[in-house]
Amino acid sequence: MEKGRLQEFTFRVTQASRTELIVIMYDVILSDTKEARRVLSDGDTVGYERELKHAGRFMNELMGALDYQYDISYELLSLYSFVNKTLVRACVSRDASLLDAADDVIRGLRASFYEVSKQDTEGPVMRNTEQVYAGLTYGKNSLNESLLDPNGTKRGFMA
Repeated sequence: MEKGRLQEFTFRVTQASRTELIVIMYDVILSDTKEARRVLSDGDTVGYERELKHAGRFMNELMGALDYQYDISYELLSLYSFVNKTLVRACVSRDASLLDAADDVIRGLRASFYEVSKQDTEGPVMRNTEQVYAGLTYGKNSLNESLLDPNGTKRGFMA
């Protein structure tokens, strides 16, 4: 995963609620499969396998996080297992066209969880993270980005 995308996902995770974390995980999987297609078209089979294995780790995390006291968890497990098996088949066969079916399932789940995340009022899961306000200002021959912590708080352990 390229550095810019990694930073974007990292920032999103620090500000995310529980349901938003699931949406982010779906986004990571979709990003990985897109990158896998790109590197395979460039002839990089090692990069292709690396990207699909990364997506597989996220699928395993989603499967492990299911709460089976809810019936929908069994349905999600079935879909997650299908996607995981498809990722493995695509990796072994080096056939990126297999990823289309997996992406379709993940996009559908992402759309559903995105709607649910709009109703989640619990707030961010991570506490004591930097609240970031960003802005752009114009300088002479440049565009400057400013990031501010409005509370002026220090993060980390207090001694």
